[in-house]
Amino acid sequence: MKKTLLAVTSLSLLAACSSTQTVEQAQQFAPCTFPDSPTSEAPAWVCDVIPTDLAAGALGYAKKSAAGIGVMRKVAVNDARVQLAAQFQTDVSNMFKQAVESSVNTSTEQGAIENVVETFESVTKNVVSRSLTDSKLIVSQVSPAGGLYVLVGMDKQAYQANINEVVDAASQEQKLWHQFNGEKATEDLTNALNSLKAM
Repeated sequence: MKKTLLAVTSLSLLAACSSTQTVEQAQQFAPCTFPDSPTSEAPAWVCDVIPTDLAAGALGYAKKSAAGIGVMRKVAVNDARVQLAAQFQTDVSNMFKQAVESSVNTSTEQGAIENVVETFESVTKNVVSRSLTDSKLIVSQVSPAGGLYVLVGMDKQAYQANINEVVDAASQEQKLWHQFNGEKATEDLTNALNSLKAM
């Protein structure tokens, strides 16, 4: 009897919780704290909650240094830019893969599609390693332990400009076009590249 009552009570509580929570309440994050000072509350961006007016952002960190805040800022910003570049590269490669899979003629060989995706990923890596333009320091915060946290990001316009740079470089890459034979396949690839520029 006690087990049945306990089970019914538990189910009632679960049902009540699930029926009274809004989407906003369900997505609220646990309080954010600084990783180097876990008892101190931190801004949400320190816990990777990227502001909605940024298309992409990354967190950088520099530990407290006797060299001063200027050196710490350079270290933290470089750390964030490396992570932002890796994130951007992955995002653009995934978008291109989706565009190719949805645009390319189904009669095209799977191996050719894979080669095109790999070539595009290589082009993206080369472009990103040369320069990821218009990323900037958005905000910084010193933790109670003395470490410096920074958020580096790109707004939607800067993000799209970087995508366009990758697409322009890919359009010039002969290896990308040699994978496909035929007018229709070339048209498909052109459409896939253009879809990235139209985002």
